[in-house]
Amino acid sequence: MAEAVGVSKTTISRYLHGEYAYMSSETKAKIEQVIRELGYRPNRMAQGLKATVSHMVGVSIADVGNPFSSLLIKGMQEECRARDVQLLVCDANNRPELECANIESLLDAQVDGLIVNTVGNNDAWLADFHGRKNRKPVVMLDRIMTPPTYDSVSSDNAGAVRSMLDHLASRGFDHVAFVTRPGDGISTRTTRRIAFEEYVGAHSIDGDVLVYDSDAHDLADRIKELLDAHGAEKVCLFANNEESMRDVLEATSAQTRERIGICAFADEQWAKYSGFGITCLDQNPVLMGRTAARKLFSRVYDGAKNPCSVDEIPTRLCVFASTQI
Repeated sequence: MAEAVGVSKTTISRYLHGEYAYMSSETKAKIEQVIRELGYRPNRMAQGLKATVSHMVGVSIADVGNPFSSLLIKGMQEECRARDVQLLVCDANNRPELECANIESLLDAQVDGLIVNTVGNNDAWLADFHGRKNRKPVVMLDRIMTPPTYDSVSSDNAGAVRSMLDHLASRGFDHVAFVTRPGDGISTRTTRRIAFEEYVGAHSIDGDVLVYDSDAHDLADRIKELLDAHGAEKVCLFANNEESMRDVLEATSAQTRERIGICAFADEQWAKYSGFGITCLDQNPVLMGRTAARKLFSRVYDGAKNPCSVDEIPTRLCVFASTQI
């Protein structure tokens, strides 16, 4: 390539590593033209062995099979593509030990930084990792550590819960059950549960938290007991996320869903077309992923040295037929 452009190999190397400070605009344009003509694609792994940066970043996703996770990745990928950075994705399959192994593997691959959508219950290891000499910049995404040890991006979970409960109160619901899988060690579930409990404790609407184990297969019986206990009251089931929303739908019959309210934290495009349409809190996971990538790039490539911060992305209340009973 250097011969085709008429410059030295060092100049080509500088271009490929984004070092344009001593390069004329004419030389930069000529290199870009030759790259297009030759269809050249740099070997990122080989570059990483010779350069101080690899132009690769890694992400460990708690559960890549979750639709929410795929949208987080989509957002990250959009930012990586815009910066010509390669994204390496690892699935932790909701297991803390796999999350640790993912991070070690990504470091071995010479990534410039990491985004961690943690499985939860891994804060001690992540805190120890922060003190390592060989660690790279980290951004926590969706599920975060308290107090924050790293730059973090999350939803405004507490504000979203209050927004939904305001809506349910305005619709005249007497009782709301917050339906969630166990939340110990998972910041999103804990924050939402606390916000729910504080709201019902301070307002006239009644409510309780229904914690269930997804492997117990007893959610249908527990929902039936709940509805029987509240007789003719107007009841709504508020699912913590899309997984719990799916579990609620599987645990209730069509006849039951016609006489109760249902709402959830969920993607609007999924919720809108679920049966009659389910009122949801859309977290905009694509924007969350993009924001996390931008925060990481500011540390890795743009020289940011400011203290770590938490960006809370507002949710959007999307009202559909499920709470219009």
